[in-house]
Amino acid sequence: MKSTLLLRTLISLFILMTTLAAIAIASSSMAASRQSAIKLINRLATIQKQGVMIGHQDDPMYGCSWKWEENRSDVKEVCGDYPAVMGFDLGDLELGKDKNLDGVPFDRMRKEIIRQHERGGIITLSWHTNNPATGKNAWDFEGDAVSKVLPGGELNKKFNSWLTMVSNFINSLKTADGKKVPVIFRPWHEMSGGWFWWGEGRCTAEQYKKLYRYTYNYMMRRGCSNIVWAYSPNLADQTETVEHYEKYYPGDDVVDLIGIDIYQREEHGNAQYQGWLRSELDVVKKVGEKRKKLIALTETGYNNVPDSTWFTKTLLPVLKEYPICYVLLWRNAWDQPTENYIAAPGKPSEQDFMEFYKDPKTLFIKDIK
Repeated sequence: MKSTLLLRTLISLFILMTTLAAIAIASSSMAASRQSAIKLINRLATIQKQGVMIGHQDDPMYGCSWKWEENRSDVKEVCGDYPAVMGFDLGDLELGKDKNLDGVPFDRMRKEIIRQHERGGIITLSWHTNNPATGKNAWDFEGDAVSKVLPGGELNKKFNSWLTMVSNFINSLKTADGKKVPVIFRPWHEMSGGWFWWGEGRCTAEQYKKLYRYTYNYMMRRGCSNIVWAYSPNLADQTETVEHYEKYYPGDDVVDLIGIDIYQREEHGNAQYQGWLRSELDVVKKVGEKRKKLIALTETGYNNVPDSTWFTKTLLPVLKEYPICYVLLWRNAWDQPTENYIAAPGKPSEQDFMEFYKDPKTLFIKDIK
């Protein structure tokens, strides 16, 4: 009887030790496999000491007056250089479509990501995920989607298939010699607003954290070792505090970079926008120092930039005050005049953007090679 009990105890101990060893090996393997991501993190930290990289969403895909042409860029046609950072969105990839929610072919996106990497640039990816509960777009917040996609939820299997498709795309980002292209991935962004199905009022803070961590763990298990993980709330409806900013923060172990999304609108003046920027970036800086994370202005812009000196007189003075590694200006949509957020030939801000480009603080491709 005693020998049987002893044997069972030994077997239990063996299983426990084996499990712990497997977890340790898996953790060590995961850390080792992130070499390309860690290399990008270190590069971002180095560049940050030099200045602020200027980024543009969908830069080589279309512009204010053109679409889908190769080797074009509104930024390059104004200042003769590509933006240091290019942003792309994966929305609709999860549905198996060949184009994203803005009509960008995923094959072309892959090509442009690799081109940007090979010219020495940085890539950031967002994901305006469709609502898995209703079948509508990311801005439809009905259906209690977050609770349903988490483990135990009725849509978990469906969500896993979506994560698999996104993982496969990110794993396919490789140079000709087979090396993975490192990217900044910014899933579940602007969660402190209520306009997405994963945002404020659509799930609890704890559910959001589980969603982010589940995404991280699933995609890492799928081999997405080339991701720098970003956390980016949006402009607060109240005075920003560290506590409010960190409300949805999923943990230091799954976040590499933190940022904020802030836009200027027609009805608000330049001074108010600058005030918002400073208020939010003060907090982002504090959290970055506290948690030892890189910081960025992950989305910003002014609809159609009607102010001819906005870049040098409104945006640049604030950028100079903070140690952010990059700022991403949103897209120049050929079919949406109010969605033109960076300079283009013939626009009122064209000459001002040239001065913005020449400033030592702003970094483009030629500055970071």
